[in-house]
Amino acid sequence: MELMSIEHMIANGILLDTGDTCTVHNKPYYRRMKRQGEYTNAAFCLDCQKDELERLKQSSAEQQTFNGMLAKTWSMFESVSIIPNDLKNATMKNFEERDFEDQKAHAFAQRAVRYYGKGGEGNTLLQGHPGVGKSHLSIAIAKSLNDTFKIYNEPKSVIFMPVARLVQRVQSSFNGGGRFTEDFATKLLTECDYLVLDDLGKESTTENNMKQANDWTYRFLFNILDSRSKTIINTNFSRNELIKIYDNAFVDRLTKGMRGDKDRIFKFSEGAVSKR
Repeated sequence: MELMSIEHMIANGILLDTGDTCTVHNKPYYRRMKRQGEYTNAAFCLDCQKDELERLKQSSAEQQTFNGMLAKTWSMFESVSIIPNDLKNATMKNFEERDFEDQKAHAFAQRAVRYYGKGGEGNTLLQGHPGVGKSHLSIAIAKSLNDTFKIYNEPKSVIFMPVARLVQRVQSSFNGGGRFTEDFATKLLTECDYLVLDDLGKESTTENNMKQANDWTYRFLFNILDSRSKTIINTNFSRNELIKIYDNAFVDRLTKGMRGDKDRIFKFSEGAVSKR
């Protein structure tokens, strides 16, 4: 709206300057004339209205992008997932079995794919020290699920996401650093069919020091887990350590759908051999 048109509207009584000033833009508050010649009770700032229109446009654009990403289903795995360079070729077939424990872990991952492929519900959890193969198996599960639904021509979406990279990527949007905002990421990771979260807890540790997750990280991750029923998670931490990083309510969300089902959780032993 041009400045002269505003003055014209004021001169003709269409807009009434209330004498108050918007504290955000330092511009006048106006009331608009109704058809009956009276003015509305609600006062408004023209710049505030422009900001709101811009926000709605951006929200609409994000929604269109989101809908387009979900519509692609199988291709979402490659377009959205963040896979470490050293594990881009990780599959079920090339998982190295050095001992009986590796064989059990490998079999666990294969059962998880069959379970979800048949419509199974509930989360799956892999726990163990760094380097034992949790990320490799998690990526293999994600790829196998994606391939399974592609073979049977069932439109399902699968995303693999390292938690530390996810948190970093969303936080970079706080100051206008990209479209991967908190709302966008929460919606996308909540509504995809299968989500694989890699290295949960790493985002809240520094080197070898375990720390409690900050309020924002806790809320962001909790909201995603609380809204899902099929999530595959791997972590370096035990249940008691996860409770210290987050809390009991958070860990309950991690183990959603696992009660009484021992096939939904695999724990590498303390003596598991590192593959690094």
